Amino acid sequence: MFANANNPPGSVYFTVLSGGPDMSVAGWLHLSYEALESKEALDVWGEFREELYTDPALNIRRGDMLRARKLAAGQGRPRFPSARRGPSKAEQLGYRRVLRRGLEVVARLPGTTVGTALGRGMSPAATTEAVLGGLSSRHARDRSSALALVRTPAVTAWYELTPGPTAPSPAQGGPYATAEVGGLLEAAEFVAYCAYQHYARSHHRRFLWEWLPELLPDAARPLAL
Repeated sequence: MFANANNPPGSVYFTVLSGGPDMSVAGWLHLSYEALESKEALDVWGEFREELYTDPALNIRRGDMLRARKLAAGQGRPRFPSARRGPSKAEQLGYRRVLRRGLEVVARLPGTTVGTALGRGMSPAATTEAVLGGLSSRHARDRSSALALVRTPAVTAWYELTPGPTAPSPAQGGPYATAEVGGLLEAAEFVAYCAYQHYARSHHRRFLWEWLPELLPDAARPLAL
């Protein structure tokens, strides 16, 4: 349990960083503490995962982490240890549809709003600091408190977004262990990766360019870093 168990935060952010050498993008899910405690959003994401496990066209098993970049590449768990080089065109399309279906699920997660942040030429550490600072500024206006769970390529950590002049700081703990809210981090990764492709305009991921404004229009107005 986090340090101030008798004074829970008003809300919680689940944030994941994505991007490339020239651009860093963060995507997050924002839930009130009551919405997180209800576990409704976690249950909806869990139901989505169950549908994937039982789909015979997909090779996704319980315990597999859903990685947006891998799904966008049309890859799942390899079916054959043979000389076949990779999934067929139909299989690739199926995994890419999982990514789109995931964004559709994010759009209807109970009690959840979605946001993104965009920075250019920034390291993951600098992006994390800028995102936390931007979110803290929002809460400073109404003196509300919040927590943020941030996953970067190197680490996953909780931070306190305390209102006032103090900078965001690592929290002693969070309301849940990372494994318990892993589904919300998965969903945030879907947002972050699709936001990155929306702004980066990678030719090889052209099919992803407009998914963000189409399915999550509010997230297409990023917080500038």
